[in-house]
Amino acid sequence: MKFLFPEFLWAFAVLLIPIIIHLFNFKRYKTHYFSSLQFVKHVDQQTRSTQKLKHILVLISRVLAFSFLVLAFAQPYFSDPDSNAVKKENILAIYIDNSFSMQARGIEGELLSEARESAQEIIDEAPQGSQFIIGTNEMSGVEQRRISKIEALEKLDKITYSPLTRSLEEIIDWQERAIAKSDGFKEESENEHTLVQSIILSDFQRHKVSKSSNLKLKHFEFHAIQLAPEQQENIYIDSAWFSTPIRKVGEKNEINIRVVNPSAEPLQNIEVTVNIDKFKKSFYIDLPAKGKKTTSISYTDKLKGYKTGEITLADDHVLFDDSYFISYEVKDHANVLVLNGNDAIDNVEIVLGLEEFYTVESNEITAITLDNFKSKDLVILNGVNQLSSGVQNYLIDFYENGGSLSLFPGKEPSINSWNNLLRKVNLPLLGEKISSGTRIKSLNYDDAFIKGALQDRSDKLNLPSVTSSFRPLISNSTNYNTLITMQNGLPLLAYSAGKGNVYMFYSAIHPDWGSFSRDALFSTCVLRMSELSQRTQPIAMTIGDQSVYPIHATLNKDEVIHLIKEELDFIPQTKERSGVSYISLNQFDKFEQLFAGNYKITCGDQIGNLSLNYSRTESLLDYFAENEILELFKEKGATSITFERMDSMNSPVSQIAIEKPFDYWKLCIVFTLIFVLAEMLLVRFWKS
Repeated sequence: MKFLFPEFLWAFAVLLIPIIIHLFNFKRYKTHYFSSLQFVKHVDQQTRSTQKLKHILVLISRVLAFSFLVLAFAQPYFSDPDSNAVKKENILAIYIDNSFSMQARGIEGELLSEARESAQEIIDEAPQGSQFIIGTNEMSGVEQRRISKIEALEKLDKITYSPLTRSLEEIIDWQERAIAKSDGFKEESENEHTLVQSIILSDFQRHKVSKSSNLKLKHFEFHAIQLAPEQQENIYIDSAWFSTPIRKVGEKNEINIRVVNPSAEPLQNIEVTVNIDKFKKSFYIDLPAKGKKTTSISYTDKLKGYKTGEITLADDHVLFDDSYFISYEVKDHANVLVLNGNDAIDNVEIVLGLEEFYTVESNEITAITLDNFKSKDLVILNGVNQLSSGVQNYLIDFYENGGSLSLFPGKEPSINSWNNLLRKVNLPLLGEKISSGTRIKSLNYDDAFIKGALQDRSDKLNLPSVTSSFRPLISNSTNYNTLITMQNGLPLLAYSAGKGNVYMFYSAIHPDWGSFSRDALFSTCVLRMSELSQRTQPIAMTIGDQSVYPIHATLNKDEVIHLIKEELDFIPQTKERSGVSYISLNQFDKFEQLFAGNYKITCGDQIGNLSLNYSRTESLLDYFAENEILELFKEKGATSITFERMDSMNSPVSQIAIEKPFDYWKLCIVFTLIFVLAEMLLVRFWKS
């Protein structure tokens, strides 16, 4: 026999007290007066033996009662090398899935509420002296420490929904690391008296399975408890986007909204409400079974400035994905930098001067610095022949940070320097000069560039002429779109869309090479390039996404960037590159501070808005089956696994066989009460 708390065994020394009391009781004498000595002799013979027996039995009862009381506090157990039921210490690692899919309603309310109640039952039923590790999708370092029963119950009350999503592999790996980092924990061979039980309360939503290393601590005993919703149906707003990349005062905006219905039943008259700035509209849509529907509505911004909006869906099941937040800026101007070369023409600046919307800065390409590129949306190379390595670096950095380029070479461009630039922006390289088949043949009306510039499609346009061009060297590595095609089938104007747009004209715009620069098509193309080159931030971002949010405004170096939403003031992680600051939202330890919604971006003053939405990963209510869950555990190397599905009133968590040491201390309490009762009966009813 061993004891969980052997220090209580010192209390056996107190047993000397009742023994001493009984010894003195045996020596106490009483005086009795009798009329006959013969009667005294008779009484003495009748009571001496019974009194002695009574005193001995009372003494034994008291000693045994106190002894079992001491043993109850010491908590005895029997060591059995072939059984895991008896251990020196009991560690329960309870993991509660608090992802948004746990908003689904189960048999007694939301699944997260059921998980908390089930965990509370497990903690209440755990053996005395057990230690707990309570984990959630946060997986923070604080959650890795061992806590007492009272602390565990307090932790349960504080668990709320989290935008984080964890796979079963991540949960098992985290619990193993948490146990390995526990105070004084060593390898399994040195912890033969430690029982580690892992209880995972989750809906076990189906996620992508990732391969990871097997368990290193083989003493784990896993108990998977799947909380099943009553309904596995959910509709949600998947995304929203504008049909055009820019927004201007007085011009029509068309926003597209995609709603998804994963269920097997079609749905009718689902209400959708759009609320953007001062525009509000509700409409009804029908959703096909296991399908999606995209709906478009139009409105007009009447004032410039920062705009925020929310698109909501009427749904009473899972709620986190029924709202989609957006924000954008309506600008009053765009900044264009024109870099003039030896063969520059005046028409470029003349065309841009036709629109007050564009603020133009013009410089010789040989006299520019990095400061010239700050706050610019578009850089136009006007008749440039030579590109120095420094200029190339400026242009590439500008492009990598979301800026757009319009490239018009001169009559005698340096092929090597130009091709170095074109190679980095993924466009066909410049080849030799050609003069045959260079007349303009057609425009690509299917591309949004041409479609937005020319309202009516016509094959009878009087297109300008180009007498010569440079042969584009097309390879499989290039990824571009052709806007204007020559009669020889080669592109005259092409573009690639990356972090910014890059437009390349494969001829010179000098009048010696044709009439293109004097035609209305040239003006249309320059204005369209400038229009589509406005630096715009994403209208929405997903919390936890690896992408970053660019800030093109000039920042106050003495101030820190803040995200502010009502009472929440959050300082995000930021990085600066080539004069552009980027906000990162993939800080896993900060997710608990962020909520979906529209945030102001401030750096002293407001410099923008940022709309955050929760990931739709949890929106699809698809769950692993029992055999799949057990197989995932086995693939991790687990050998002791039990499974319970909580989908009816007949499967309470109290029936789950959570292995724990046999409570011998309860037997000790029972024996204590028995011997106390025996003493009381002896004293009260045994008359001597």
